[in-house]
Amino acid sequence: MYKPKDRKEKRGGERRGDKEFKKRKRKVCFFCAKKTIADYKNIELLRRYINDRGKIMTRRGSGCCARHQRTVAKEIKRARQIGLLPYKAD
Repeated sequence: MYKPKDRKEKRGGERRGDKEFKKRKRKVCFFCAKKTIADYKNIELLRRYINDRGKIMTRRGSGCCARHQRTVAKEIKRARQIGLLPYKAD
């Protein structure tokens, strides 16, 4: 029975990212670390979680935990309704 020595040999060589593969340092949630609360009136803080087109950033991009990502999204939507943040970029 054929047993390959390494999985790379079986699939035909190295993958594209195998050479420079490094373990990434896990992001720590800003709100968990600083013990702060997302608020719709704090525009400077909320702008960090909106991209240049005005869309809400994903959890991977923002580095928030699931709980705080939900609150940030809710506060951004609340600030948009009041008119403190734009719905889309000009």
